Amino acid sequence: MAASQPHIAARGYGTNTTYIYEYSRGLGGVDVPRDVIITRIIYSSVVILAFGVFCGRIAQISHAFLRLTSSFTANRRQQTFWSQERSTWWANTKKYLLYAPLGRKRHNREIQLSSAIGIGTLPSRFQTILVTLYFASQVVYCLFLDYAVNEKAALIAELRGRSGTLAVLNMVPLFLLAARNNPLISILRISFDTYNLLHRWLGRIVVIESLVHTAAWAVNACAEQDVTDMLARLRDTPFFSWGLLGTVAMLFLGLHSPSPIRHAFYETFLHLHQLAALLAFLGVYAHLNLDSLPQRSWAHVIAVIWLVERSLRLFRLVYLNFSPKHGSTNMTVQALSGEACRVTFHLPKRVDIKPGCHVYAYIPSVSWWMSHPFSIAWSESSSKSSPSTAMAKHIQDTKTKSSPPISPSTLEKQSFDLDAYLEPAHNPTQVSLIIGAQQGMTRRLYNMANASPLKTLQLPGYIEGPYGSHPANAASYGTAVLFSAGAGITHHLQYTRDLVLRASTSCAATRRVYLIWSVRSTDHLAWVSQWMDEILRLPQRREILVVKLFVSKPRRAADIVSPSSTVQMHSGRCRPDVVLDEILPVRVGATLVSVCGPGAFADEVRAATRDRIGKGAVVDFVEEAFTW
Repeated sequence: MAASQPHIAARGYGTNTTYIYEYSRGLGGVDVPRDVIITRIIYSSVVILAFGVFCGRIAQISHAFLRLTSSFTANRRQQTFWSQERSTWWANTKKYLLYAPLGRKRHNREIQLSSAIGIGTLPSRFQTILVTLYFASQVVYCLFLDYAVNEKAALIAELRGRSGTLAVLNMVPLFLLAARNNPLISILRISFDTYNLLHRWLGRIVVIESLVHTAAWAVNACAEQDVTDMLARLRDTPFFSWGLLGTVAMLFLGLHSPSPIRHAFYETFLHLHQLAALLAFLGVYAHLNLDSLPQRSWAHVIAVIWLVERSLRLFRLVYLNFSPKHGSTNMTVQALSGEACRVTFHLPKRVDIKPGCHVYAYIPSVSWWMSHPFSIAWSESSSKSSPSTAMAKHIQDTKTKSSPPISPSTLEKQSFDLDAYLEPAHNPTQVSLIIGAQQGMTRRLYNMANASPLKTLQLPGYIEGPYGSHPANAASYGTAVLFSAGAGITHHLQYTRDLVLRASTSCAATRRVYLIWSVRSTDHLAWVSQWMDEILRLPQRREILVVKLFVSKPRRAADIVSPSSTVQMHSGRCRPDVVLDEILPVRVGATLVSVCGPGAFADEVRAATRDRIGKGAVVDFVEEAFTW
């Protein structure tokens, strides 16, 4: 790393000869003014990009709010203005840039080398442009050296200082983008999944720059004397020893993070990843602190980000799951057909959970202190009546019923506790998840529940959150098409309930909601049957909601029976293009297409949606994904 002042180290080993380390420690050859300029350019470009995205989000939010407020009581004809495209350039921007995969169709469908080995997913076209431009800029900054210098060692020293400076600088957003409580998620309305992708690529950049920094130092250190002396300095000088620790930890992070390793040993990966990240930070901080390097202030920022993030996570966990008066959260696990579990957390307090949120589940008996993200399938507060409600009912009953006067003894028996009326009602919240049995924790949890009596068990468990994905304002669209596959139905159940309730009370522009669910067998329908029954009993549901169930592998044809015209069952795989061709001609207002499910299914929905943008209908696309 570049030093704040020239530092020339001298050592001799059993001889009268003194070796001057001019270009392997200190500012010899390092172009500090140019490093400062490049740092400011990076800061400015990132801030300008973030501000541009922020302004775009403000414009989108304002447009959605205007559409919402003007369509509360509007019918289909009155929402015609919002249903037709007015801007060709914006439609093309969505179709060919914002919603576009890198190539023709594949985006979240994992690239498989074999049935057991996958190498990850491809970024979108816009994500690829951002990552490529940033990566290229880092290469340019590292190679923007003073090649006119006569001393080769000075040129290498300049590369050492440049790469080290950029490595520490990039560690700041690297730690920020990995945070669950990243404030940019809510400010810029960008999903955590996108930030996670940027985090992975920033990590690769930091690893490369750290290796370049170390290699440049080693070249000059060996040239100034020999390899033995270079190794001795790594062993005996704390400044170099801590720097080596940081580099080795970063190299380990880079080697164990590729998708095949990450997915094959995910829980082991998480433990090692967090430990290596801590060692990398400690090594870099000590390396900077020992020579009082100016980049030390960036390390302080990283430490603050990490401490604040962990403190907020702990606060969320404690606040949600513990109550001094009503105890702590307890968890019920029920094994379902189709190799899935319904996991219900009984919170000790009332919590307002909005549609589209997810939580991190802690199940110590299965995964120790580790947590895993899951979409909230359903949440509701206790239906127990409060004391005030009970008293009101009693008074109403006594008014409407003609009965003889109540004797004092009877009145005493039926008297209410005054403290119960004065105390606020305790309506704890139940949060339910549907967890499909994959590998690791989810498989162990399902096996435990499936082997227990009645396939139900009680376990200690807690949740952290809720965290929102901040999608488009769904209630501002006249038509909402919600595609789900498998356990992806959990993301859309609460959206469906919320949209139907708001539409029935004229609190939304929504007039038609289509819930499309694709499953392999009818066994999967039991996952959400009790919640679907509640949705189907909502006021004006028949006028608002249409449910389409696609069973790709039914056991028998008799299982495929459509109960009504608004609840339809189909045999075979869901074809998003056919579904959209059926819906769009009869759409009301602007149309929102949302998808949550396996990568291959999501890519099909994305492709079908993009094909219909630019053909007159206003169609927006939202995808909920967790690409780890």
